[in-house]
Amino acid sequence: MTMVLAFAMTMTVSAQAFDKAHMKEIKKEVKKYEKEGWKVVPGSLSLRDMLIRSKKAELEEDVEGNLKWTVGVASSVGGVYDAARMQAMTLAKAELAALLSTNLTQKFEVGVNNESLPHAEAESKAKAIMAAKALSIDQKLGNPRVLFDAYRELPNGNVEVTLRVAVAQKKMDDILGELITASNDITN
Repeated sequence: MTMVLAFAMTMTVSAQAFDKAHMKEIKKEVKKYEKEGWKVVPGSLSLRDMLIRSKKAELEEDVEGNLKWTVGVASSVGGVYDAARMQAMTLAKAELAALLSTNLTQKFEVGVNNESLPHAEAESKAKAIMAAKALSIDQKLGNPRVLFDAYRELPNGNVEVTLRVAVAQKKMDDILGELITASNDITN
């Protein structure tokens, strides 16, 4: 019972530390977004609340102290909000896939399959695997959790959308594990 209480108190202290450490930064960011003409879709959270949610997700850790979420950020311009948002989502997911590619390259560099690979060869193998599995990765990422979604109308009549999305780190680790398994199948 004592451990549960201590954990709850730690979480409360962490939440208070977040508020003190980051609220000033978030206030400045909200003012900047508002000055630049950014808005949110009616019925969604305010800019402030989305920024708080985004920052908390970026900092949230699991019980072992590892980050809980991997965040992708993207902006896009389109003739209408829906088109710009869809393209921004695609770009954010591409950023997450690029993070997977970087992690896969690092795994190869430390010697996947007990062989030492130079950086260029590791990167080449990672790119080949990522290309072969691109559709699969997009499907496995699914619909990321949208942390921040804002838009602004540009002087030329187009709409710019900016998104911050998150995928659970466990899901990213699972996808990376599948990529490593696939790489073993391809290279053997």
